[in-house]
Amino acid sequence: MRPIPRHWATVRESVTFPSGQEWALTIHGASELSVEDAQRDARERLRRVVEAGGPQRGTGGGVEYYPLRRLPEELLEEVRSPDGTLIAAITRNRYGAAVLNTDAVLISDIDLDEPSAQDVVRGSGAGLLSRLFGGGRGEQLTAQEREPDAFGLRSPGRRGEHHARTLALIEDFTAHHPELGVRTYRTRNGFRLLITGSGAAPASDRARELMSSLRSDELYMTLCRVHDTYRARLTPKPWRIEMDRFEELGTRTAADDVHRAWVKRYREASAEVAVCRLLSSTGPAPDPLEQQIIDLHDRAVRPESGQRLA
Repeated sequence: MRPIPRHWATVRESVTFPSGQEWALTIHGASELSVEDAQRDARERLRRVVEAGGPQRGTGGGVEYYPLRRLPEELLEEVRSPDGTLIAAITRNRYGAAVLNTDAVLISDIDLDEPSAQDVVRGSGAGLLSRLFGGGRGEQLTAQEREPDAFGLRSPGRRGEHHARTLALIEDFTAHHPELGVRTYRTRNGFRLLITGSGAAPASDRARELMSSLRSDELYMTLCRVHDTYRARLTPKPWRIEMDRFEELGTRTAADDVHRAWVKRYREASAEVAVCRLLSSTGPAPDPLEQQIIDLHDRAVRPESGQRLA
C-alpha cells in the first residue's frame, strides 16, 4: 500500500473570489520528507483551489475539491509483511480513535437506521405510568435489554427490522460469492465485514461494486477512494467512554503534554469495552497476509470479549 504521510501542515486563509464570495479555506499539506515540505504542499493545494475559482467548483473538471482530500492523521504504526512490504498502517483520526488503514483486506461498513422516537420508548421496557409510579419491568431490565446495540444485539422496532434485513443481505452476499472469505462483525451502529480473496484495490470499480451490493455507507466508500485504503476503527469513540474529543485539544503534536495526557486517559477508559462483536466467518481461509491483518484487527477490537461496544 502507499505509505501514510509522516508530516502534515495546515494553511488557513480567507480568499475573496471573482464572484464576490469569500471563503475561509483550510488546506492540509502532506509530505514524507519534512514539515517544511508539507507546508509547501499545502500552499500549492491552496493555489490550485484559488485558481479553480473556489472549492465549490472542485467536484468537476479534474480540479481538486479540498474537503475530499486525505485529512491529517497522526501515524501511530506501520505494519509490514515478513518480507518487509507495507501492508497496513494505524493512524489516529480527528476525534482520537486508532484507525486501521490497509489494502490487503476489503473492509465494508454498513450502518443501521437510527431508532425512531417510538422505538426508543418501546425499548425502554416500561410505560409512562410505570416509570412515574413504579412497577413494570423498568428496574429489572438487564444491561443488554436496556441497550441492545451496545452488546451487538437486535434492537426493537425499525432498527431491529433493518438489523434482520442486513443479516439476510450478508447471507445472500456470501452465497453469491463462495470464492470470498467473509468475517461478519456487529458494531455499535451496524455491521463490519472483513472480506478476503477479492484482490480489489480500495479505489477500484470492483471494490465499489462489492461494497455497494452490501449497501455500504456512501461516506465510507468515498473515504476508501480518497485515502486509497480500506479503513476500520480499532478503538472506541471517545464520547461512548465519557471522554472529550481529541480535536478539542487544539493540538495534533504527539510531543505535547496535553496530547500525551489525553492518550493516557483514553487508553485507560478503553480498557473495559470492545469495538466489534464477531458474528460469523464463512468461505475460504485467508492467505497469510490477510490473516496477519485479521489478527491485528481482532486483537484491537476484542470481538469475542463479550464486553460493551463503544
